[in-house]
Amino acid sequence: MQVESDDPRPPYVQVADGLRRAIQTGELAAGTKLPSGRELAAEWGVALMTLQKAVDLLRSEGLVYSQQGRGVFVAASGDHAPQLNVRDLQESLDDLRRRLEVVEHHLDIADKPMN
Repeated sequence: MQVESDDPRPPYVQVADGLRRAIQTGELAAGTKLPSGRELAAEWGVALMTLQKAVDLLRSEGLVYSQQGRGVFVAASGDHAPQLNVRDLQESLDDLRRRLEVVEHHLDIADKPMN
């Protein structure tokens, strides 16, 4: 599978369409782990960021889901939201907490009067 340079669709859309087609035809069955991002990027002849954007599109459509540390998997038909485990949820909360602390720090600095 390769991105076609004469195709008017952006490369990430071409990749997403190809993977979507493979999912819909059963070539990639529910529960199947997708190859790594680097492998898929090489297979399609695109940059890793382009491949990631395609996977993000499929994730937003509920066709694939990610499991941290394990990879990206084809969702079962009708699965539109990945199951979160407590560990993943805690990691997400910790990340948000760190980001909020940075924002609050910047706000504190901005509120201090300059002498």
